[in-house]
Amino acid sequence: MQDRARPGAEFDVIVVGAGPGGATTAYYLAKGAADGTPRVALLEKEHFPRDKFCGDAWCAPALDILEDMGVLQELEAEGLVRDTRAGGFISPAGECCVSSGQATGAPGTRVYAIKRMICDERIARAAQKAGAELIEGANVTAAELGEDGFWRVRTGDGALFRSRALVAADGAPSKLARRLGVVNEAPTGFAARQYIKGGTHNFRADGVLFYPTYILPGYVALFRHYNDDIDLGSYVIPGGAAIGKDLPRIYEERIRRDPLIRAVLGPRVEYLEPLRMAPLRLGGVERSYARQLLVVGDAAGQTDPLTGEGIHTAMMAGRIAAETLREMLRSGDLSERACARYHERCRRAFGREFPASAMAARLTYRVPAMLDAASVVAQRRGDAFMEEFGAAMTGVAPKTTFLKPSVALPLTAALVGQLLRGAGRTEERYRRCLDADPSRETSFRNACLKDPAFAGAALR
Repeated sequence: MQDRARPGAEFDVIVVGAGPGGATTAYYLAKGAADGTPRVALLEKEHFPRDKFCGDAWCAPALDILEDMGVLQELEAEGLVRDTRAGGFISPAGECCVSSGQATGAPGTRVYAIKRMICDERIARAAQKAGAELIEGANVTAAELGEDGFWRVRTGDGALFRSRALVAADGAPSKLARRLGVVNEAPTGFAARQYIKGGTHNFRADGVLFYPTYILPGYVALFRHYNDDIDLGSYVIPGGAAIGKDLPRIYEERIRRDPLIRAVLGPRVEYLEPLRMAPLRLGGVERSYARQLLVVGDAAGQTDPLTGEGIHTAMMAGRIAAETLREMLRSGDLSERACARYHERCRRAFGREFPASAMAARLTYRVPAMLDAASVVAQRRGDAFMEEFGAAMTGVAPKTTFLKPSVALPLTAALVGQLLRGAGRTEERYRRCLDADPSRETSFRNACLKDPAFAGAALR
């Protein structure tokens, strides 16, 4: 098909990909029409509403940005979010600490469950309302930087766009960034999701992470949505026994037969969809920029290697990209050196945490008792410890939080106790979580199950 220039198809910045990272970039570039705002195009290959097959958990930094956009207030007013305050985690040896949700939580540690099909579109529409031109059904097939200093961006329907700067925010596979030679590595992590119909499950908590040994250093996550649907998700993190192509088998042979998951799903479970999978690029890429080009979000691997969480870091990077591009456009300097400021700012904002996260992921695989110890301490110390632990896990606080005496000392003592109990009985102890201490409020039966009576049946 012959390329055809679209009327008014010349922009200061073209953003390819309208996920949270790309749409946030476009929003902050376009915001404030009275101050010489750049002309921004936001190209999305699909038509909204469209889905994304990975986590629905939005951590505090993402929620802060959604609030700044006015998006979160709209979603809350429409009842489309669920606070996951009633949540926690179950360790490899079945040590369970799930909060009842009565505590208010420390500032900045909140996590909401919001369906990607809903929230992704709201962010893109916010960018459009701010002044960006949102173009749906624009599947970018080629991009080249001409000698005149303009990018020529072509789409599958033959449309041609021109811009001074280009942002690749087209997800973990990032055909664009890889085609341009900026990103060379293939994604190494994977996420999977299967929605379960509200009213057909036995899950009473809001969000719980399960760390069974068969998927470490990844995990299984259950998040309950505003309409009582639950997201049965999982993350394969590199460095363990599980690999991405194993996920369908893991779901069939392990996750759906896991006694704790079976107890949560209950006897009347109805699945709303087949298993969905998406790749993850973790831990950041060596270079997320080139001359007149920035790479944002999953495309740049801006995903935590310990948790697989990447929404909030993508949105943080999008805001940083917008600020950096505004500076460059004002100065007229779009050189590679100027673009490198974006990469360094992202590194300072969140990227410095990635090596520590990757090391922690390797340690949890080799010494699963570390997670057991964390749960034991949380049971003893309650919400105060969980707030510190949760803040570090969700990017609100640095990973050096784990080295603070108030965290490190009780964790070390609990770890010694867990190792003395014997790591070889981990899977047996995990199963016994169904029967553990029914008098404790944060036990699995009390905190996770609507009908605790089904716990015994799940073992058969």
